[in-house]
Amino acid sequence: MNGKLVRTTLADQVHNELRTRILTGRLPSGHRLLPEELAADLAISQTPIKEALLKLEADGLVATEMRRGTVVRLFTLKDVEDLYEARILIELEAIDAAFARGCVTAELLDELEENLVQHARYLKRKTLADLTTALAFDRTFHHRLILARDNAVIAAWHQRILTQTHTAYVYLQSDTSTVVAEHRDILDAMAAGSAGQTKDALMRHLLRSRDSLLEKVQAAHRR
Repeated sequence: MNGKLVRTTLADQVHNELRTRILTGRLPSGHRLLPEELAADLAISQTPIKEALLKLEADGLVATEMRRGTVVRLFTLKDVEDLYEARILIELEAIDAAFARGCVTAELLDELEENLVQHARYLKRKTLADLTTALAFDRTFHHRLILARDNAVIAAWHQRILTQTHTAYVYLQSDTSTVVAEHRDILDAMAAGSAGQTKDALMRHLLRSRDSLLEKVQAAHRR
């Protein structure tokens, strides 16, 4: 056989489906996830549903509440602060590692350039579907920086953190209008060969993104 045989369980398929619905806003933060309703919707038994919900809880995308059962996670101010503290630590270190290992290649820069083109195209549109597509390009840009430092364990942590961050972004529809310009600053600094300037641009971007999301969380809690 030329390729690897990949087997997915029904629970894995349900996990992927529900994860997609959460990341695209079809299942918004605070939404109750009732196994019997999901089983009827997907025309399957409740067992793979319950297994998938456990996986989503491990992803940090859902939470189990005493009286309401499993709900799509609502992010607090502390949650956002913790997520961005972790992102700053991981992403800035990844830049140092990528430059030190000679991984900031022409191929990487071309890949990030194409990402920016596509990201900008979807960010100009105003529908929720386009926002979630733009956020997918955002995740890819940041995660590609992590992959350049070649550590699968750190990459897995980062992917989990990004999905949580963007779940909050989709629900709150936080301001993303400056993201492409900020990514451009990061990419230009990388192309100039400066790890320090790249980290400075990345830090400005992450802090602005964090503060924007914190404002939205505060506003949501006041409602």
